[in-house]
Amino acid sequence: MNFRKVSDHELRCSVTIDEIHENGLEVSDLLKKTEKTYSFFEYLVQEAEEETGFEKSGPMSVEGIFVNGILELIFRVVDEAEGSMLPEMEEDMRTKVDDGEPGSSLPPMDENVLMKLVQVSFTSIERLTKFCRLLSFASKIPSSLYQIKNKYILILDLDDCNREEIGAFCLLVQEYGQGSLYGDLQASNVMEHGKLLLDDACYRLHQM
Repeated sequence: MNFRKVSDHELRCSVTIDEIHENGLEVSDLLKKTEKTYSFFEYLVQEAEEETGFEKSGPMSVEGIFVNGILELIFRVVDEAEGSMLPEMEEDMRTKVDDGEPGSSLPPMDENVLMKLVQVSFTSIERLTKFCRLLSFASKIPSSLYQIKNKYILILDLDDCNREEIGAFCLLVQEYGQGSLYGDLQASNVMEHGKLLLDDACYRLHQM
């Protein structure tokens, strides 16, 4: 783990997949709002306080992006007037695409509810096709394929996927995708500005 104090209100942390596993979590766990996930984030902040001298002065939000097998986290102190989901930390997990496009706040959700609406970017049709062919449960995922400039973007609804399938999905995204982004606003933006290439894309490409 690597911690960097950016300011009195912002802290950055780099965590490897192995370190996530060592703390008893899978990558898919970070897409769930559970006590286990909250505890992991609290642990990271406590470690950062000891290592960098950062002092948590109120509820915090956290943004995350996976880049080359590393989870990059940004913790920020938020205005207490905005409230928090737990007494000490507001978890606002946002997964962004690798080129730094901003994420947006996700809607409030109950514990154990997965963040299931996702878009995945691909740099080539070959990588996209490999991803879909290896997605063994492609038939149960409603999806559409869009193109924006030279990027191929899958919009997927993972509502019917179980925990194991979510985990397999995350691993495939890390290997073949350029990045993933969660939230209705981002998906709507792609649907509005992108060119629709294929409906039921995951299943149809899986069959190729």
